[in-house]
Amino acid sequence: MNRRSASLLVLLGALLGVAAPFLLPSVVWAQTSRAAPRKEVPPPPSAPPPAPAYEYTFVKRESPDEDLVELQRLGGEGWRVVSTVVVDGSTRRYVLMRDRRAGPASH
Repeated sequence: MNRRSASLLVLLGALLGVAAPFLLPSVVWAQTSRAAPRKEVPPPPSAPPPAPAYEYTFVKRESPDEDLVELQRLGGEGWRVVSTVVVDGSTRRYVLMRDRRAGPASH
């Protein structure tokens, strides 16, 4: 092979290499890119459990003896005292809460 034919052969190869993306359909390029191994994606973490539901009520404070009897009765139903509040500057109340599933829903 002489120098001239070798140069033409190299030039032809270079032109084909440059023109290949335009000559081959994009489907062929897409298929070759899909053949690459893909990294396995880990599954998403599980959702956290739902927050517990509570119901609240209040009891007006009367006298220590009456309050004790009433709070013991409510404690048997699953109610817990979570706070005391002052209403109108003088009236005090107990704020109670319990799990919504603990007892029948009051209507």
